[in-house]
Amino acid sequence: MRVLVAFEEIRSVYADAITRAIRELRSGLNVRSAIVEELEQELGDFDLHVVVCSQPKSMHASSVRGAWVEIPTEEDLEDEERLARICLDGEQWRTDGPQLAELLEILDETHKRLRQGDLSEAC
Repeated sequence: MRVLVAFEEIRSVYADAITRAIRELRSGLNVRSAIVEELEQELGDFDLHVVVCSQPKSMHASSVRGAWVEIPTEEDLEDEERLARICLDGEQWRTDGPQLAELLEILDETHKRLRQGDLSEAC
């Protein structure tokens, strides 16, 4: 399963930490990190199953099978806008964080659906 983590360059440490944690805790996954300015190219070059990003999927025309996890990083957002938006195989919800355990659950569920052949495009 292929995963991309993309945040603004100023938050590259954050992206690197998430990428490193996923690699260590889910070693069988192909995980890449990129700056958000390179996201369109990565979406085109890397048939992705999960994107963890600071931008909403609606900003990108490319399709992603599986999950899109939007983690807003702007500091001046209202409380509701700060919640992460998760879209997994057509299901949508918002969460505070998400914490690493929840992110790993999303990866695991996406991987399970991919193996079963039940994975469609993220919302």
